[in-house]
Amino acid sequence: MRLFKFVGSTSAVLNMAKGSLKFTPIEELNDPSELTPTMDRLAVRASLEALRNSGMTQDQFNWLQCQGAVLDLLSPEEKVLNAPRTLAEANRLLSIPVYENLEYMERKLFATIKNIRARVGILSLSQRYDSLPMWAHYADLGRGFVAVLENLERSFKGDETGSLNTPKPVVYTNQFIGMTFDPSTQDRLFFSKLSDWSYEREWRVVTALNACHRSPDGKLYLRDVDRLQLTGVICGWRASTTDVSSLDDDLKRLNPDAKLILAVLDGGRVRLNPPLR
Repeated sequence: MRLFKFVGSTSAVLNMAKGSLKFTPIEELNDPSELTPTMDRLAVRASLEALRNSGMTQDQFNWLQCQGAVLDLLSPEEKVLNAPRTLAEANRLLSIPVYENLEYMERKLFATIKNIRARVGILSLSQRYDSLPMWAHYADLGRGFVAVLENLERSFKGDETGSLNTPKPVVYTNQFIGMTFDPSTQDRLFFSKLSDWSYEREWRVVTALNACHRSPDGKLYLRDVDRLQLTGVICGWRASTTDVSSLDDDLKRLNPDAKLILAVLDGGRVRLNPPLR
């Protein structure tokens, strides 16, 4: 799988050439609605009734185990019950009266999301390199760069949480519904954005910030990957010749397999020289 990372500086590219990827805390992202505390009470009540009537499926039970792992890692202080050990036990627990107290459930959900927001970072990527708004917003108006990254799933293989440490596509929606009692809705928390952002065609990796190491100045959260997963760097059409020349020299030293590619505007579209293969 090939994904692209828009950046505004050569230093960001060089970090990736050395095998370090930056994860951004939620509060530093440009979308103010990231991990928004949302609870649709009608949807939540309907999901509880459906589970009580039909029982939890094996897939839902597997996701319930994932939810337990997320709570253990990111919000243990809000965990009330241990994850049930069997599907039969999970179905018995659905009858607990407290689940019908939606005010209480909303408080617990929002407190959990608050903790998660403070404890995760996001690596934002895209399926596309040719979005002009993204070149403008994230790559310094065409003076920056786009890193070409291959097979990140080899470095981020997923874990018991089901949602963290694995590349997943963002799902765009006109209105946040949020999580319900159906455990398989967990990914809505981490991988949903409003449709205003759909042009980005985002994929992302979410990780716990305490799984990162800090940059020497303490400002960045970094995770190490195989440097060979950076297979190319696209230079913006406004990138200075000095930056391009310096970057070319640095890539030959740090990651000689990464190809330098020039972006050009052709009829208002971004074209690559040489083209990606």
